[in-house]
Amino acid sequence: MLGVNFEREIRQQPDVWCTIAASSKAEQLAEAIRGRDVLLVGSGSSLFMSRLGALALRRRGIRAEPLAAAEAPLDYAAYRGSAVVAVSQSGQSEDLLHALDMLQPEKLIALTNAPSSPLAALASVVIDVGAGPEVAVPASKSVTATAAILLWAAGILGKGHARNAESLIDTAENVRSWLDGPGVDAVCEAAARIARRRSVVIVATGYGLPVAYEFALKLKEASYIHAEGFSAGEFRHGSAAMLDASCAVIGIIDDVSRQVVNRPMLEAAEAESLRYVIGGHLGDVPLLGPVVGEPFNTLAWLVAAQMIALHVGRARHVESDAPRGQAKVLDS
Repeated sequence: MLGVNFEREIRQQPDVWCTIAASSKAEQLAEAIRGRDVLLVGSGSSLFMSRLGALALRRRGIRAEPLAAAEAPLDYAAYRGSAVVAVSQSGQSEDLLHALDMLQPEKLIALTNAPSSPLAALASVVIDVGAGPEVAVPASKSVTATAAILLWAAGILGKGHARNAESLIDTAENVRSWLDGPGVDAVCEAAARIARRRSVVIVATGYGLPVAYEFALKLKEASYIHAEGFSAGEFRHGSAAMLDASCAVIGIIDDVSRQVVNRPMLEAAEAESLRYVIGGHLGDVPLLGPVVGEPFNTLAWLVAAQMIALHVGRARHVESDAPRGQAKVLDS
């Protein structure tokens, strides 16, 4: 079957989160950046998780900015000498290592799935996300492991108590139940319909926005379909003109974002686009994926996105384990 490794690694994620819950990884990261402004640098999926982590930190009053590693040679002057969290699945990304040469961090923290990598050798603090080996090119468990640690660390620095070992384990068990239940069948059915569309639009706001970018990336590399993530509020300022019956529109929903995301979803209905949501209910729009508690709901959104991408790829007869033109060492 196509995407065998991708699916296996998606299904391993609840176990990875439980391992993180029993560790001190989030505390290590929080302590490493405590009292500092911080720059989070990455590429691909690692960049999107950097954006998620930076947002979580800023919401707690901590100055944090994400930077694409490939952009650093042209955009480093204001950040040179900063504390840097380098986010990388492989720890070998040439773009990232070159960015660090330009940035000359005052303190370098490596958040990586490869603690013996070139990146780790440069860092003063190395945090192994502990996702284990990934064979499929589309990263899955290293992505959500990184997200879990970043979100939990931000909660610690903000003196919050909602993100903790218990809430992470609860999320893991709820997602595990969904993966083993009939909800995946609904994803398969929806994926067969999405696969026949010309383009997929993912609209979100807040924490959902970096997830939307990651979702679009997974669809592109796992199924070769055109997909883009958009800010739900900004989508209405021009980009909504692209909507028609050849599009699928997927909204990422939670209690905070529901009203904002509803606007482009209504426009999608008027354009006769295919519509779905993940994360929470929105009227009569079909819901795909698990619904979990707020502290780590982002992880459930990511799993839903991965499963949709996997099954759209299968419907389009794409071997998502090894997308054309991609190699694992590129970092994702």
